[in-house]
Amino acid sequence: MSPSTFTSTFKTILRKHDLPENLNIHSLRHTNASLMIANGTDVATVAGLLGHSQVSTTLDIYTHCFDANWKGTDGALQERLKRD
Repeated sequence: MSPSTFTSTFKTILRKHDLPENLNIHSLRHTNASLMIANGTDVATVAGLLGHSQVSTTLDIYTHCFDANWKGTDGALQERLKRD
């Protein structure tokens, strides 16, 4: 399948399911990586799956995924400090 055929098929699926047509295949890649990181998948594993030769590349692109993790850690630390 050529890239243009794949893209055309993807756009047809978006229209059929009333999804935003500005989504693209790269959006799916980014969403998948973001969800993996947000759910605790090791960044080195995500980097490997994405084909990034350096983990730092993945970290530079997906830093926003760690915001929720930091907030959760901060809350857990505060609760622990209150108990001690």
